[in-house]
Amino acid sequence: MRSTFKILFYINRQKIKADGKTAILCRITIDGKSTAITTGEQCKSSEWNSKQGLTTDKKTNQRIGEFKELVEKTYQDILIKDGVVSVELLKNRLQGIATTPTTLLAMSKAELQSVKECVGKSSAEGTYQNLLYSDKLLTEFVKDKGMTDIVIATITEDLFEKYRFYLKKRGLATATMNRYLCWLSRLMYRAVSQRLIRYNPFENAKYEKTEQKIRFLQKSDVAKLMALRVMDKEAERARRMFIFSCFTGLAIADMEHLQFGHIQTAADGQKYIRKERQKTKVEFIVPLHPIAEAIINQCKEEQPSMKEMQTVKEKGDDFIFHCACSRSVMSAKLSIVGKACGIRERLSYHMARHTFGTMSLSAGIPIESIAKMMGHASISSTQIYAQVTDNKISEDMDRLIRKHQTKETKEEAV
Repeated sequence: MRSTFKILFYINRQKIKADGKTAILCRITIDGKSTAITTGEQCKSSEWNSKQGLTTDKKTNQRIGEFKELVEKTYQDILIKDGVVSVELLKNRLQGIATTPTTLLAMSKAELQSVKECVGKSSAEGTYQNLLYSDKLLTEFVKDKGMTDIVIATITEDLFEKYRFYLKKRGLATATMNRYLCWLSRLMYRAVSQRLIRYNPFENAKYEKTEQKIRFLQKSDVAKLMALRVMDKEAERARRMFIFSCFTGLAIADMEHLQFGHIQTAADGQKYIRKERQKTKVEFIVPLHPIAEAIINQCKEEQPSMKEMQTVKEKGDDFIFHCACSRSVMSAKLSIVGKACGIRERLSYHMARHTFGTMSLSAGIPIESIAKMMGHASISSTQIYAQVTDNKISEDMDRLIRKHQTKETKEEAV
């Protein structure tokens, strides 16, 4: 289907300058979508002929004609090179702005940049780091096909299946593979929004089926971690923060930014944490468990002297957990701590958060309260803990029934 392309020159009679002149603008319409761009020319409103789109000055009209030829030539150049033109693309090219990416990897880089600019506002640093690896893997896939890049307009549904097969060969977990496939589809939706393509070729593509499994610790394992004494400072900090998360539900990013000012006291003397989540900016309120409070007191005792603390507070840095090392180092130290306690599963701070959710629900705390304490934007995120708890109860009942049946069998044998 051929695109509809129209050019119209006009003036804004509502914006007249002190000298009586106004700017001559150019409205470009492609497939029903319009954008305006200035021509750099000016004239008096009395000199403008709306029907002809011209002025009474010949030289000005000549320059308008040259501008029209430039717009038409640029339109044709983009159409021949990329096969599709949008008003945004044409306007950006005319203004000398970086053009909208028309290839897969260029689009991936542009999307990454937009996410990076949102870090600390609507996106977390961890989200950007994960997407960074999604971009890296997609680049490796394109190179593996013997190409430097792929023109978006030429992409068909079979690319999705080829990428899926490529990810499978790397032995990736189902959930991980789906995450990388989602990034590929996200780029196609971005191309649709920028009118590079008319629809997402992967819209009906099917992802790998995966069962959502929540990893959490039993109370006995948490007790082992609490009893452990570690000499290494970084490993001890990693252990404390994990236990703190088990009793507060705070994510690693929230613990890194937790300040003494976030600890407040209610009228009844109960202490609690009130803070916005770094990831979603949703406020959460969680009562301060005695164990979590003891950890805060330990951290306070190990803080610098009062004089040094005053200097720190003047700078606005009164963080409870001073993390001098990177998250990767903290994760490695946490893994060592878990092995030292004889815990088979690899520990992670998200596991601690899940532990808080399951323990809270098992203790009879309403799911709505847990959602508020964990800072979930939707209660559907908290529902998974109810499912896990129900499964645990079912397994315990099955175990009890089997034990009872075995006892009856033995009695009958006697």
